[in-house]
Amino acid sequence: MSDPETVSVEERLVRIESALAHLQHDVEQLNASLTMHFGRMKGFEVRFTRIEHELESMTEEGDVRDPEIEKPPHY
Repeated sequence: MSDPETVSVEERLVRIESALAHLQHDVEQLNASLTMHFGRMKGFEVRFTRIEHELESMTEEGDVRDPEIEKPPHY
């Protein structure tokens, strides 16, 4: 028969290994989530930069457009 103290240590080791496996799984999921969000943020950064440049180019134009003087596009 097994010594009761040995069984207890074995049970504790099984519980520790199980907890470690769950933690490893959680870390992998968090890493995948962070990677996905980082990619999305990089995409937003590219879009934001493009919009920012478009706005800057609109404000740098020397033409001051007067809507009352301009003809509608259908003319």
